[in-house]
Amino acid sequence: MKKQLLTVLAIGAMSGSALAQLPASTVAANKKMVLEEYTGIHCGYCPDGHKIANQLYAADPTNVVLINVHAGGFATPGAGEPDYRSTDGNTMNTSFGVNSYPAGQVNRTIYQANFNLSRSVWGAAGTVIKSQPAYCNVACQGTLDVATRVLQVQAQVYYTAAASTPTNYLTVMLLESGLRGYQSDYGNYNPTNWNVEFQGKSYNHNHMLRKTLTATFGDMITTTSMGSTYNTAILTYTVPAQYGSGSNVNTSYLGNMELAAFVCETNSTTVNGCKGPITLTNFANTTDISPNALAINQAICSKMDGAFKITNYGSAPVTSAVIGYSLNGVAQTSFTYAGTIAPQTQCNAIMISNNMTPIASNVVDLAVISVNGGSDQVASNDAATKSSPQSTYAANNPNMSMDFLQDRYGSESTWSIVDEGTNSVIISGGPYADLSANGTQMHNHPFTVVPGTCYHVQVNDAYGDGINAGYGAGNYTIKSNSANVYASNGVYGPQDHHWYKSATNLGVNAAAMNIMNVGLYPNPTADNANLSIELNQNENISVVVMNNLGQVVYSQKSEMSAGTNNVQLNTSNWAAGLYNVSLTTAKGSMSHKLTVTK
Repeated sequence: MKKQLLTVLAIGAMSGSALAQLPASTVAANKKMVLEEYTGIHCGYCPDGHKIANQLYAADPTNVVLINVHAGGFATPGAGEPDYRSTDGNTMNTSFGVNSYPAGQVNRTIYQANFNLSRSVWGAAGTVIKSQPAYCNVACQGTLDVATRVLQVQAQVYYTAAASTPTNYLTVMLLESGLRGYQSDYGNYNPTNWNVEFQGKSYNHNHMLRKTLTATFGDMITTTSMGSTYNTAILTYTVPAQYGSGSNVNTSYLGNMELAAFVCETNSTTVNGCKGPITLTNFANTTDISPNALAINQAICSKMDGAFKITNYGSAPVTSAVIGYSLNGVAQTSFTYAGTIAPQTQCNAIMISNNMTPIASNVVDLAVISVNGGSDQVASNDAATKSSPQSTYAANNPNMSMDFLQDRYGSESTWSIVDEGTNSVIISGGPYADLSANGTQMHNHPFTVVPGTCYHVQVNDAYGDGINAGYGAGNYTIKSNSANVYASNGVYGPQDHHWYKSATNLGVNAAAMNIMNVGLYPNPTADNANLSIELNQNENISVVVMNNLGQVVYSQKSEMSAGTNNVQLNTSNWAAGLYNVSLTTAKGSMSHKLTVTK
């Protein structure tokens, strides 16, 4: 049996001045603003609400309490998305008649004839509330055993004056901050709240209601006279390792837990509230980290991309760590972490990227080398491994197309195809116009590729439900000279990723196009380049130059004579970058790359 350390750690997302520890103050004070924000991961305007709420807190942290309730249709997750709803939150959402999001209740008080308030008036309503005297003060605190995950909480209410109603109700809530997950955001309303993740990004969800530790609408207080004190019994709750179910589970981190408590009158009007600290106890070890959440490409073409995170299970904050890394058994440069990982929390994603020649099965291995300059006390969770197969999708002809069949909500769809070697976008599409009703509309996008090159297809859906979710049976297909390279049924979440490689011999050679030789020089160039085309007979040739965004910067179609033909490309006004120069005849296409420097 491991020796249990007596180390304890106080946690909480708020500063010490905002944490109301027992006993409750006996000094009369004004009300604190208690903002209960109803939100959801598919609510594109909700990040603006989160930003406004955070600004209100930052301006007056001692007197503002934030609670985020995920409920309603916008909080319903799709496949693979986190379910942040709670039974208590769903009950409150229904009882209070919330039907637009984000909506905020400021001390559950009517303001300008409304109870569920638009985010534009939260600040004004809070100013009114904080100017009013409170007849009671509230405090709460808890301890959380990291070995058993058992939380014990006590709250106290002290009446500095007699209550205006004979009975009050005390509600105590468990909240969690720092959850990284999906979020729709129509206008990039809260840009500082995003994290870089592998193949995308995640959103920081804070002050999220996990569980009401009392009755949903509070436990009754029957003695509310001046000078009286109300103490709860010890409220006990075992924090699950995960919330949600099936593909919608999301991990809870004990170091991110918070308490909130508030007193309401019989008609639900909130008199006062507080945030409370939680103290972590019963750590088994001082230093114990694990590299986890390892993710890599679903298939490997020419590059291994991925990411991992580090979770701190020890009692000491992690300020440095070295993680060893190998690829297909060959040691790579180790990762050195420098930052701070609080106990029972996880750091942001650490990125992996290596060019490689793939094999049938490609394996990434991670292992802890050191933590805080010393050894890790627990070896059993020091390693992580992940494998991915070699991509088998191939394009055998340079003439390709993206056939994108949108659903009703075309404005949610964007996509790009990226040359893995140069990381340049060769073509992209969307967003498209929305349709007036459920249905589909086809968009055909032709493009060309160069031989022996790997390409990454990334398709994005802003709402997170793909293009075949009941609003039209959308899909997309990558084609090479009408032959399917990859066909998607349109069922995916926020993103869909695939990789393919163009054949070294793309099936249409220069001789078949009557081209004897092609020259492109100087390359790289700054101001001018000469495209030299030597033909063995007269030929109609189209020359198209595209930048790395897929935009045409030059095009010419003409009949060229047998012998050497020169096309002058004036690149003086072109931005620095990589350009694709495509030659097309009736018998096929070929491409060359031109680098422009400035």
